[in-house]
Amino acid sequence: MAMEQTTRLCRLEAAVGKAEECPEDACPFWEPGGAALGGRCAVHELGGVTDPAVATWLLEIRERLLAASTSEDEHAMRTVFHQLLNDSSE
Repeated sequence: MAMEQTTRLCRLEAAVGKAEECPEDACPFWEPGGAALGGRCAVHELGGVTDPAVATWLLEIRERLLAASTSEDEHAMRTVFHQLLNDSSE
């Protein structure tokens, strides 16, 4: 029995009016899965982003993370992003 894979749309892109495929593990917001659970989008776990201004801001952060010139830059930006997420949920 063949399994059919469905295309997942990026919720950030959808919030700004675009229908783009989710880049999954190529996105810095993607949380890889493990033995029991599949990968997931950290943004989706926030309850979804529907505000275009917030989505635009997160897309800009994603672009900066993708453009990070060194792994040290990327690690620093990911750390700041995760701190911002944790602070906002308190």
